[in-house]
Amino acid sequence: MARKKKSPAPEPPEWVELPHELYVKTSSQLVTFSHKTANSNIPAGGVRLSRAQALRLPYVAARTLLGAGETPALDYVANAGKTATAVKQLEQLREGRAAASPDDARRLLDTLAEATANGCEIGTDKVSLRARQLLLPRPDGGYVAVTPLGAGGVSLRLREAVRAHNERQRETPLLQRIPVAVFGLGGANPQNVGSLVREMQRPLVFFAPVEKRQLKAALALHFQGAAIRLPRDLLLAFRAWCSASRARNGGRIPTDMHTRDEEIEHIRGIARAILLQGQRACQRLLAHRDILPADGVPLVSAEADPVARGLVDPDLRGKDWPRAFAVRLAYLIADHRFSDGREEFHFDQADIHELQDMIEEAAR
Repeated sequence: MARKKKSPAPEPPEWVELPHELYVKTSSQLVTFSHKTANSNIPAGGVRLSRAQALRLPYVAARTLLGAGETPALDYVANAGKTATAVKQLEQLREGRAAASPDDARRLLDTLAEATANGCEIGTDKVSLRARQLLLPRPDGGYVAVTPLGAGGVSLRLREAVRAHNERQRETPLLQRIPVAVFGLGGANPQNVGSLVREMQRPLVFFAPVEKRQLKAALALHFQGAAIRLPRDLLLAFRAWCSASRARNGGRIPTDMHTRDEEIEHIRGIARAILLQGQRACQRLLAHRDILPADGVPLVSAEADPVARGLVDPDLRGKDWPRAFAVRLAYLIADHRFSDGREEFHFDQADIHELQDMIEEAAR
């Protein structure tokens, strides 16, 4: 059986000599997000992410690629003169397929690394009227205008993955081919928008995923920790006890040992119920550990609220966690409103401090 002839290795692209100053200037103005991907007639500008802006989340985005140890390819903000050629040759150097001399390659790669080590903003002092804007409500009232910008480097990474998948599909028919659409971005001369704009012209086509509530709940627990849900039945019992105690003592809760022990039992019962909620949340996460980022190590994200984080996983509790938990729960109890037309809780600051002490003992 005749063997297929190996195709000859591709020749390295022709190297064009350019002034080093052009590489320095071009490198310093490379961006992750370009204004012109929103509208090619917008004034040049964009944003370059820094390593400090990396995120570890289960989504495909520029910041999460940084969090996964990848650096999305950067692009120029506008094509002027030999800018496109300089960027193309810098990318060839990064990929190890440039025909430059070893000394030139090393010097230019050092220039690129130094210029792009930090984040930057170019032309962001004004928002063009041509930019699409979304008005998002602010928690404190009013709105903030947001202009979505695409990241050509993310599109490039997606296109590479799609091409590789569809190539494998030719040999493995059971694989489902990933369809793409055509998106006219950049007009007749897309290179004026950016060197990566053609990678943004083939968006993915897919149906919205079916909601998996258990998976959604597990991911929410991982990234947010467990929220404290006050057990209404125990709160009602505690309110009834408070009302009965005041009725027997002229409107005040007695301070004798017996009454004190009863109050402690009510409060610790509430605290134990909350801690049990955390145990159940921990079991749910352990059952879904295989779908969590980094296989659930740590079980709850380090960016979650410390109290909510420690409530789920006792191993993540610092020495001050019992007190922080007690303070949080005591104020939640004191601020709780039944809204049923009957008596509400009435605690002064001294009462709240006593609640905190009772809860802290239960949490240790």
